[in-house]
Amino acid sequence: MSNFTFLESQWSDLAKLGDLAEKYVYSDPNASMYKQGMLAEIMVRYMLAYGGLKEPEHDNTHAKRINVLKRNRIFPDEIGNILFILRKDRNRATHAAADEQETALNNLELLYTLCVWFVENYGDNKYSPVDYVKPDNYSGSMEELEKENKELEARNKFLEIEIQKIRKSAKSKNRKRPDSYKVNLTEAQTRELIDEQLRQVGWEADTKNLRYSKGTRPEKGKNIAIAEWPTDSKLGNRGYADYALFIGEIMVGIIEAKRMNIDVSTVLDYQCKDYAKYIKKEHEQYIIGNYNGLKVPFLFSTNGRGYLEKYKEKSGIWFLDTREPFNNSKPLRGWPKPTEMEEDLSRDIEEAEKKLLSTGYEILEDENGLNLRYYQIDAIKELEDALANRKNRGQYEDKYLIAMATGTGKTRTILGMIYRFLTARRFKRILYLVDRNALGEQTFDTFKDIKLESFKTLKDLYDIKGLTDKEFEKDTRVHIATVQGMVKRVI
Repeated sequence: MSNFTFLESQWSDLAKLGDLAEKYVYSDPNASMYKQGMLAEIMVRYMLAYGGLKEPEHDNTHAKRINVLKRNRIFPDEIGNILFILRKDRNRATHAAADEQETALNNLELLYTLCVWFVENYGDNKYSPVDYVKPDNYSGSMEELEKENKELEARNKFLEIEIQKIRKSAKSKNRKRPDSYKVNLTEAQTRELIDEQLRQVGWEADTKNLRYSKGTRPEKGKNIAIAEWPTDSKLGNRGYADYALFIGEIMVGIIEAKRMNIDVSTVLDYQCKDYAKYIKKEHEQYIIGNYNGLKVPFLFSTNGRGYLEKYKEKSGIWFLDTREPFNNSKPLRGWPKPTEMEEDLSRDIEEAEKKLLSTGYEILEDENGLNLRYYQIDAIKELEDALANRKNRGQYEDKYLIAMATGTGKTRTILGMIYRFLTARRFKRILYLVDRNALGEQTFDTFKDIKLESFKTLKDLYDIKGLTDKEFEKDTRVHIATVQGMVKRVI
């Protein structure tokens, strides 16, 4: 029996596509991946119809339709990632004729997870999913498969009629964003999602092929996530780290990947740290420092799940910078790019803080320039002292608040603070967030008009992006944006 039979009662076309994808998976993996992608594409159209959402008027492609669902928060990040993988591999199978049986088999299980989620959210609320079963090799004839294909193509001619029926019956049934915590993937599926997430930000990642056991090693000029990197640790999978991140021949990070329902926040404190501590002697050529016994600067743990505040211990990408002993682990919303890691490694925070404490405030007090008052200088000093002394309190804080009354010169104070942070290289990039366009424009004018050093403004000294700039560049140091503008960019 097909894993997709449970779809038959409500969506016979989806059930049939799933069944055909299973039957083709051994004899013709390309055809299987095509059927998988086709099932996902029809499902997306059903989701739009059930939600009362219009399909794109121009360039109405599968990718654009997925984006409509994403913008309306119809599905959780995990489902979006599965849709992306199925679409990408379907295109590759169609255009590159990639004969990848392992990929087709792995994606079948991802497809099954997608279908279970779809039924739970759009079908019978009483449905109780069973475990996925790896399909057997199809024993029928190719003639029978061709006949089933033609029958399915004939039924698909009625797809538009079915979608219109759904739209008419679902006008008042706009659905809320489903709870992604219900989406549980295996560790192998999670690895496939993590591979794709890493690739999107510039890492070479492929758990199946870029593996230590298959001979993959660090290379100059490449940013590689090498899977199953061996260490002398006795923890986990016989001491194998799930990924080791390399920028050229420098080991910059270790990643531990867990199943979807695992608490990832605690993994950093024992497993990742143990891997970083017990780097093999023959791999010491890749080490750039020793950080209180740990030989890797950046540690990560993840289960592939998008960040959710109410499940923050079980979601996001948990990160620890090991270079300072009192750094706390924290969740990230996305993977850092290799260039961002390089920038972090090039900054010496301790040296930057020494520079801040040893540099006077004459430039900020210049009457022909910023002309800050004593209380504004005191506010900057207090923040700099808090940053420098946070280790004395037993931990590193990452949130500070300065409260100033209306008319006391908040913008000028922040300008002086930003200037000192950037010149000392304490921070590499600063977001200046406002709640109204007028305040953003006023801030930008202040940054480009007031002279600081050598008759130059902050805008003269550093690349600053204003409200109309949606993207930043590598050399951008300050970005001014409204709260509303940022919300539009991140959802």
